[in-house]
Amino acid sequence: MKLKPETGFQNYYEAARFDLNWNINLFLTLILPFLALALYVFSQQAYITTLIGWSTCLTLLIVMRVTKKFYVASIFFTLIGVSLCSSTMIFFQTSFHLVDTLWMIISILYAYFTLGKTWGNIALAANTAALVYFILFRLNDNLFSVKLLNQGEIISLCVNSCICSIIIAYLIYQFLNTNRFAESNYLRMTSELQQKNKEVELQHEEKTVMLREIHHRVKNNLQVITSLLRLQSREARDLETIELFKDSTNRVVAMALIHEKMYQTKDLAKINLEDYLRTLLNDLIESYSIEIPIKADIVSRVEMISNKSLVPLALLFNELTSNSLKHAFARLSEGYIKISIERQNAKIILHYQDNGTWREKQKGTSFGLELIESLTEQLDGTCTRSVTQGTSYEFILPDNL
Repeated sequence: MKLKPETGFQNYYEAARFDLNWNINLFLTLILPFLALALYVFSQQAYITTLIGWSTCLTLLIVMRVTKKFYVASIFFTLIGVSLCSSTMIFFQTSFHLVDTLWMIISILYAYFTLGKTWGNIALAANTAALVYFILFRLNDNLFSVKLLNQGEIISLCVNSCICSIIIAYLIYQFLNTNRFAESNYLRMTSELQQKNKEVELQHEEKTVMLREIHHRVKNNLQVITSLLRLQSREARDLETIELFKDSTNRVVAMALIHEKMYQTKDLAKINLEDYLRTLLNDLIESYSIEIPIKADIVSRVEMISNKSLVPLALLFNELTSNSLKHAFARLSEGYIKISIERQNAKIILHYQDNGTWREKQKGTSFGLELIESLTEQLDGTCTRSVTQGTSYEFILPDNL
């Protein structure tokens, strides 16, 4: 039967800490009885703490074997190790304490490696306090009371030192080995991440090209629709029907312009609102063949807008501008349209104004006015109309466009 249990740790660092605990406790369980026997033969009081340490290591091995965990075993090992080192140095007056400092170093390194910074600091503080106390209050008495060591005691001291050196070397080796694994793992993960980033960038480029192509094709399809509407309008005989065809054509053109801008922009999720409005206004002026000069003042402090809100917003401005071009400037020598968009108090304020008066049908029979109200509701906003100085609309919309 295999002595060391199968822990199943998925984390390399947890597995390394378990291995370190198991190997050190197993090593000490096998070695400490012989060291305790040697100390007892040479009448060294430290054999008592050595036997306590051996029984502790044996117990912790059993606990780790049963639980397949190391955290509780690490805490007990640290606490008992610090306690034994401190008590040996303070209370064993006639013992030679050179090796005890090595065991202190072992308990500190062990705590840092297996339990982390907090427990490592606790072990360091406790051992330092015991060492300082020994130097201040016990060192002189210890130097006078320690007799010359015989050959056997020197040999036991050498054995004890070798054991400590082996454990310290093993702790350092495990530390370096873990660091080496971390570095190689970091390099591997970095390489994999770079590869995945390249794949994501390639996929993003492919999707961007595909979306641009979709916008381009939608724009072309909408242009086909506008061409069909214009051809169909030529068969109309009365002016009212021709105007209806023109209005429908302009609405389709407004949507086609969105896809054209989306095709041209770098960010397919958003579009420059002011640039879009200027292009839309120029297209509408050309469509209605306005003979008088039209001055346009467009100021937008909302630079970008998402394409999900742009369609109703574009149709809204299309209706407003179309109404101005059809009705407001009939008796004027110069037309003026002012559009301002800004953010105020977590709201977006859209203000549209011209210098003429619309000659609209009654509200109940005006599709254009009904469409403006419907689009405003679709944008979760409200609108106010004024005809005191020309015709103006003020829209208050949520700041989530």
